[in-house]
Amino acid sequence: MSTGSRKPTAPDPLRAQAERKMGETTPVDLGSLTPDEIQALVYELEVHKIELKTQNEQLREAQRATEASNERFRRLYDSAPTGYLTLDSEGAIVEANESISRILKTPRSYLVGSKLSAFVTAHCQDRWHLARHALMGSRRRRDLTLEIVSAAGGAIDAQIVAMSGDARGAEPNEIHIAVIDMTELRRTERALQAAVVAATQAEENERRKLAADLHDDAGQLLSLASLKLHALGDAKETERGSRMVELEDLLVEIRSRISSLSFQLSPPLLHDVGLVAAIQWLAEDLETNHGLTTRIIEEQELQLDENMRIAFYRAIRELLLNVVKHSGVKEARVRIAREGGMARIAVEDGGVGMPPRAKRYGFGLLALRERLEQLGGSLEIRGNSGTGTTVVVSLPTLR
Repeated sequence: MSTGSRKPTAPDPLRAQAERKMGETTPVDLGSLTPDEIQALVYELEVHKIELKTQNEQLREAQRATEASNERFRRLYDSAPTGYLTLDSEGAIVEANESISRILKTPRSYLVGSKLSAFVTAHCQDRWHLARHALMGSRRRRDLTLEIVSAAGGAIDAQIVAMSGDARGAEPNEIHIAVIDMTELRRTERALQAAVVAATQAEENERRKLAADLHDDAGQLLSLASLKLHALGDAKETERGSRMVELEDLLVEIRSRISSLSFQLSPPLLHDVGLVAAIQWLAEDLETNHGLTTRIIEEQELQLDENMRIAFYRAIRELLLNVVKHSGVKEARVRIAREGGMARIAVEDGGVGMPPRAKRYGFGLLALRERLEQLGGSLEIRGNSGTGTTVVVSLPTLR
């Protein structure tokens, strides 16, 4: 049997002796060693060589894992939608991610070394100064709002979450900051507040219009009927028949005018028959009073509770009145359909449409969208300039 590839095995006493000699600080005199001792020494050197190779490979693997972990963290850090900053004890930026660079519209290379206070508006400087000093004296988290200015000069409403700390455990000498751009949210909140005010004002104007209509129209007709009734008592016997006919015609007209006003507020058909019947009556009323011809397509009664029916009716009425006011055409279409658990009604016109850069929502539509969203629905506007407009109103149906 060949033994050329077998590792030498030293007897235990010789191995111990070789290990003692390897541990000595003075050079080993190989000439003084016996062949067995030399064999043991070579064996131990081979063992140590293998152990060192294994340890080096483990170190390289750990280094690769650390580098991969750092790279993953860096990608997450840079791609996060939240802006992140690290400041030194003087308030200068020592690290920044890509999001804060986009928020401030400033290259990261320029941000590093700049002071955050350079981007804080004048009226927020004192607040930031006090907050920074408080952070340097405590490791507690602090939340504050600041108005900051981008390199392009635009004001940004920023929500700041900050905490000081030092990984070495010494006194805090760094501030770690998360910056959330709240500008669009604040703008939307202000727009919604304005929409609520506008909607309230619109409802008040509608009430005043109805009150004026009652006073100027039905009220005057009632006054005229009262005069005719008094005149009837003084009329000759031969005139009473014709006077009675005039009075009856006048009372019929009064009833018609009051019914029309009542229908505009809340048509009984909506409660007694259904949404489709109410929309049909609305279409007839708009054609009579405004000349708008409305085609109702896919007349399918939807399973809705009373609140949903009222919301749909008011939305369609407002949208059709918008067609009358803004589209420049005299025709509209109303499509009624159900998709899954949602009822959808689309109001379409072939009018001027919306310019590409126009605001998607005016105050009236903002208020309408807010009411629909409170009921779990939505409002979607489609169409561009010259192509007409389609507005889709969606609300959940009964299960």
